[in-house]
Amino acid sequence: MKNPFIPFSVAMITPFIENGELYLEGIPSIVNYYKKHDVPALLISGSTGEQHSMTIDERTSLFRAVKKEAGNDLLLYGGIAAVQTKDAIKLAISAEEAGLDAIMLGFPPYLRINQQEAFRYVERTCLATNLPIMIYNNPLRTGFDLKPETLVKLAGQFPKIVAFKEAGDTNSVPIIKKQLGPSFTVLSGSDLNIFKEAEIGFDGITSILGNIFPKEIQKIVTAIQLGKEEEAKKQFNEIQPFMKSIIELGTLRPIKYLLEKKNIKAGICREPLLELSVEEKRMIDKVFSAVST
Repeated sequence: MKNPFIPFSVAMITPFIENGELYLEGIPSIVNYYKKHDVPALLISGSTGEQHSMTIDERTSLFRAVKKEAGNDLLLYGGIAAVQTKDAIKLAISAEEAGLDAIMLGFPPYLRINQQEAFRYVERTCLATNLPIMIYNNPLRTGFDLKPETLVKLAGQFPKIVAFKEAGDTNSVPIIKKQLGPSFTVLSGSDLNIFKEAEIGFDGITSILGNIFPKEIQKIVTAIQLGKEEEAKKQFNEIQPFMKSIIELGTLRPIKYLLEKKNIKAGICREPLLELSVEEKRMIDKVFSAVST
């Protein structure tokens, strides 16, 4: 099976309006922004896309709306993590029906499942789709940590598992790369750790801060791949202060605020996440007053 997971993609935001409704009318504006900045691939409905605030039907409609606007111009990965296995299965089927290129399967939050339950969850979802799959391990958000041996066993049984996103213990990556070989892709979600993780063996990133710095972070990833570390670090150092200021304010809220300032219909976050306060807006405006992206 062809591996569609490339070294640089952006974890896209999901637009909501003030009453909390999903704002599909904002999708053309957002997708066109990504196209304009040469983003090659999008992760729809990941953590950055507030996936667990949405119903299954909302996520299905989001898959369709993004695909309709993106056409074949971007690779599209659908985030399908769910609290119940049956819902992950529904989302996997919806992603395939919508014409997405692949899916990212994260684990249920809060339940603290064991390795056997995780295996079964992935197994049942794999059996429901023909799409290539990236497994997503994010213990900080889910309370569950997938062991490398479980991943290796899953990938051995299901060749459609062609990638792994690790947001937990990065020490697992060299083990996974050795066991599963160079054709198996391992991606990060941490923009600030991009150099350290490249040294460990990560192949690239699904970038959060690529929402604001799409071209810059893509240049960094490409330079790292070409062995041009000095060039990559020069680009990174130019945007690092701005990235840190976004993270300090909670990442997603300032991202949406900054996109809205560019007249991109990013909307707001769903509660309990709140819009930036007047003081927070003043802080981010001051930091970004000297930059134009």
